[in-house]
Amino acid sequence: MPVWNPDSTQLVFASNRNLKFELYLKDANGAQDEKPMAQDGADRFPTDWSRDGKYVLYEQGADLWFVTLPEQKSSLFLKAPSSMKIGRFSPDGKWVAYASNESGRWEIYVTSFPQAHGKWQISNGGGDQPKWRGDGRELFYLSPEGKVMAASVTTGANFDAGAPSALFQANAREGVATSEQVSYDIDKEGQKFLINTQLKQGETLSMSVVLNWPAKLNDAR
Repeated sequence: MPVWNPDSTQLVFASNRNLKFELYLKDANGAQDEKPMAQDGADRFPTDWSRDGKYVLYEQGADLWFVTLPEQKSSLFLKAPSSMKIGRFSPDGKWVAYASNESGRWEIYVTSFPQAHGKWQISNGGGDQPKWRGDGRELFYLSPEGKVMAASVTTGANFDAGAPSALFQANAREGVATSEQVSYDIDKEGQKFLINTQLKQGETLSMSVVLNWPAKLNDAR
């Protein structure tokens, strides 16, 4: 679950090289080894980096936390009533979109940051993997049927959201591990989508088998 910093010079990612998934910071040019950050032996997965570069959101257990930079001080952001994941900063850094299954199914919600005041439900029939448009005026997410959904939003001193609508069928591949939670991305304008797409049923790749290949090598000589 790698996350870029605002100027694309650094990455934060999770690694379980010490048995637990912990956070590591690395320069994008690869010139130096990665450095551990905010470690306490608990599984942690980064989900976003604020545009001002001051905060990294991450999952720890069922809750959402953030770490401040460069101090690397960790703080609890949202205590989950059940389970939360994939927190995303709004472009202005005043809001966080996230997925929660507190209703019995995954839905998309928004709350304020750094203090979580108020809660707005964005999806109305299930939702996962929220993403903001670059100008903060639209929220995208995946529906349970695999469609990319979009809802117009207003941010600033207050928050408001319109009814979501379906854009297209994505057929994104489902994750198979806890550390594999994101299957698509969007450019800042909200026009180009990069999707890890699942192959359709019946699509296969061919495989060739060569028998008695040592004899064929001898013949070639």
